Amino acid sequence: MLRAALVLMSAVVLTSIAAAGSTPAGANPQKLFATLEKTDAVHEGAKEPKRVLYVFFDANCYYCHLAWKALQPYETAGLQVRWVPVAYQKPTSLGRAAAIMQPGNRAAALRANESGYDAAQFDGGIAPLNGVAPQLSSEIEANTELMQAFGAPGTPALVWKDSTGTIRVKAGVPRLSELPRITGLPPQPNADPELARFR
Repeated sequence: MLRAALVLMSAVVLTSIAAAGSTPAGANPQKLFATLEKTDAVHEGAKEPKRVLYVFFDANCYYCHLAWKALQPYETAGLQVRWVPVAYQKPTSLGRAAAIMQPGNRAAALRANESGYDAAQFDGGIAPLNGVAPQLSSEIEANTELMQAFGAPGTPALVWKDSTGTIRVKAGVPRLSELPRITGLPPQPNADPELARFR
């Protein structure tokens, strides 16, 4: 039921908070962000980051795949992205999220998922894990609830603190022109043709 509702909401409502950097309504944003900071995530990018960005993602999500592509140059420039897995888009989403979150090199697993992404089938590139441990499944479900608490109906959902310490949320793939403000870093060139519509 939750998955079906989220799929519908992400298809219809993402534009409602698509402006780069709305503030989360309702619950205490600082409390939500403190929870987010303690959430298990895939750390990708700079080891000693100039800025940190959190992204809720589904391993089968096409727009998460595009967000991953858009953020790669910023990771090289000093951004660390903490990718927080959720699973709602397809039956294989949970298994792929679990495969990425296994002990070892999670960043490499995420890269394999995105580098091998099948846009025709909306499938991540990593093989789903069978028999996901109940604890991990519960953690991923909790991530979905946290994403919703931030006011994001679907993925990708970006969460960060701006230069004033204000917590910002953006649902959907940012335009490339928005990324300097989101990341706090200078503009980075990105000629990937899949991102043409976001220039």
